[in-house]
Amino acid sequence: MKHLLTTIMLMTSLSLASYAQNNADSTGRSKPLIDEDTRQEARQKARQVEGKLTDEIERSRNYMQDNQLSWFQPGNVFVGGGVGFGVTNSKVYTDINARLGYFFQPGFAAGLRYDYDRMVGNAYHARQAGIFTRYYPFRTRVSSFVGASLNSGREFSENIPAGAKATYTSVGLELGAMFWILHRLGAEVSYEGSYYNKFDPAVGRGKGGRLKFGVNYYFGQVGQRGLRLER
Repeated sequence: MKHLLTTIMLMTSLSLASYAQNNADSTGRSKPLIDEDTRQEARQKARQVEGKLTDEIERSRNYMQDNQLSWFQPGNVFVGGGVGFGVTNSKVYTDINARLGYFFQPGFAAGLRYDYDRMVGNAYHARQAGIFTRYYPFRTRVSSFVGASLNSGREFSENIPAGAKATYTSVGLELGAMFWILHRLGAEVSYEGSYYNKFDPAVGRGKGGRLKFGVNYYFGQVGQRGLRLER
């Protein structure tokens, strides 16, 4: 990463120098600030920097492929669960969640989820079930992911009559990272923002986002490279 940042900075500097040489002087005449020999040297340096940048990108790509865990390959199944916390309008919410996923494409999973929400110090609580999708662009021992979900839920509180059904639909957007800790077991941390079409008046304008912590168990076999890393 250090080499990659260095090469990007060098390319930026060379681009600025090339732009500066075309500026006119105080007499209004076009007067290059860099002579032909310097331009030739700059072009040579630019080609070298471009080659180094290409090498760094290729090295990073090869590292990702060589260290990729087979957890994320098509046909693998995982189960997971965790807890979440959020604060909105001075109201604190806790969340217990569970999920079951299946990988359809490398790094792309979809499945079912269940959440139980509760407001601290209030009778309000809610439960919801839905479907989710996730994509893991980086699939090594530290893996990032983005996700989305569509859920249907029901709320319960003192403001809702016992016989009434206060139902709602929510959409969740999630961003997080997972850390490989044991054979087939990963721990994750994520932030999920949710958007509701309905909510109980006691909740205010919405429940806000959640900081979530959880674990996932992967049923797929870890590849040979993963086994060496585990030891």
